[in-house]
Amino acid sequence: MTTDSPLTFEHGYDIRSYEPRPDGRVSVTAICNQLQDAASRHADRLGFGHGDLQQSGHFWILARLHLMVDRLPGFGGRTNILTWPSGNERLVALRDFLIYDEDGEMGRATTSWVTMNTRTHRPDAPETVLNERFIPDREHALTFPSKAVTRLKEGEYDTTLTARRGDMDINGHVNNVKYLEYGFEAVPAEWIEEHRCHGVDIQFRSEAFPGDTIVSACTKGEPDQGMDTFVHSLTRASDGREIVRMRSWWKRP
Repeated sequence: MTTDSPLTFEHGYDIRSYEPRPDGRVSVTAICNQLQDAASRHADRLGFGHGDLQQSGHFWILARLHLMVDRLPGFGGRTNILTWPSGNERLVALRDFLIYDEDGEMGRATTSWVTMNTRTHRPDAPETVLNERFIPDREHALTFPSKAVTRLKEGEYDTTLTARRGDMDINGHVNNVKYLEYGFEAVPAEWIEEHRCHGVDIQFRSEAFPGDTIVSACTKGEPDQGMDTFVHSLTRASDGREIVRMRSWWKRP
């Protein structure tokens, strides 16, 4: 992957003192925040960032994220995110990422995004929203492991949370990384103490807003790629609406 094209963007991130967890390493949620920021910066440069889409009555929504990392940095570390749009498929725009630290490549991610119409609250095809700009199909850093994330019918573990105003993003609903944090809240504390999450595949099904009561549930899944897995769900308590489906990959430090 070359970096001499305007369709490729690279940005570096220092690990702040408030980001590491008790084991001294950041969670995958910190990396997901970096991916979101790099994607936003690059979209702005390309002329289809948040402000650009506002002018046509649209906004970006992350539809799905799949991230896998070999290791997680600690305080004083630095990551570099390399990202590029990798094409459009029907109603979603695709974007991929390579993640590096001082020891080389440490992770990969792929994402799909929707250009949501603010009037109809339905997605419009990306190529019709992005000034009919042609985004070539390019290689993917990672592929989604399945057509859709498996739905969790009944969780072995669950907890109830209330979405806060501080969890809200620029579009007025709960930020996508907060959903990841909500999903991890249902994982037993003793498991968290002995394992680190090294991968997620999260599919966003509906929006949530501050004040919503959300049920986070999970259950142990089948081992995959030499790692343990969990299957997760987030549902809104008031109407039972499914908000998120997620799978996570874990291993011991």
